[in-house]
Amino acid sequence: RYIEREVLRVLRSRWGEYVSCRELAEVLGVSKALVSRAVTALRRRGMPIAVDRRRGYLLIREDDLSKVSSYLQILEVVSSMRYEVVFYERCGRSSQDIAAEIVRSGGVEGTVVLCESMEGGRGRLGRSWYAPSGGLWFTVVLRPRRIPMLHLLSLCAGIAVAEAINELLDVEVRLKWPNDVVYRGRKLCGVLVEAEAEADVVKFVLVGIGINVNNELPEQLREKAVALRDIVGTSIPRVPLLLAVLAKLANLYRDLAVGRYDDIISKWKALSDTLGKLVEVHTVDGEVVRGRAVDVDSYGRLVVVRDGERIVVDAGDVVHLQG
Repeated sequence: RYIEREVLRVLRSRWGEYVSCRELAEVLGVSKALVSRAVTALRRRGMPIAVDRRRGYLLIREDDLSKVSSYLQILEVVSSMRYEVVFYERCGRSSQDIAAEIVRSGGVEGTVVLCESMEGGRGRLGRSWYAPSGGLWFTVVLRPRRIPMLHLLSLCAGIAVAEAINELLDVEVRLKWPNDVVYRGRKLCGVLVEAEAEADVVKFVLVGIGINVNNELPEQLREKAVALRDIVGTSIPRVPLLLAVLAKLANLYRDLAVGRYDDIISKWKALSDTLGKLVEVHTVDGEVVRGRAVDVDSYGRLVVVRDGERIVVDAGDVVHLQG
């Protein structure tokens, strides 16, 4: 993937400008055919690159979230999901609640509720979520056909965010089990997956994602949380980041639909900041498990070894004690 990385590096250095195929080929010392193949591969992986036969290639640079819908056609070549964005300048309640109302009123799979700012946001285990203007706060509606997919959807969301950030911005963020995206131990993104089911039938799933991008963090959160602007040193255009996350989530969702569970787990492990570390897990049942995190099983559960005993944790909060 060396050529792909180099093409993306050049487009990133000229973010928001068209760069011709000929210029890219000359700069990189490769053929135009190789450049074209690299761009196609990048687009398939979710990079929001526009193509114009005369002007060349452009890495989308847009921060106005109200304009997301006009860029969605770029995703058609990279994902099997047809997204429809419902944008709110200000959400007076959680995007999860708004999405649930929409889907109960006939909303389709692929509906995205996107908020510039949000009050009443919530995270895992009933916690509140701080969501001012400048971040990315959204919920995606999915209708998985297989029950096993539910166990892995939250992992998929974390993978999609981490891969999008790492590729688009050339930084290295990691995943803290089960689905926090972290940078050097500080939380950058949280994921909340909620499902509505009847008997053994899943009616719909809401994948809520909150990413600190250009938003200010209150003083009391700065030791444990971080925003992308603080990592990169400049404001980040949010539309291309959102497009990349949506494309990657759609591709991962497609993998889940055809049963490629091992591929999902392998991708999560490659990005993990938890495996191999001594951890303290606070389970939803109130139990505290201390030991070394050694694996994630095929259901996305964390495997911890304590005094030689392997303990499987379905859900809970993880504290990294040491490396």
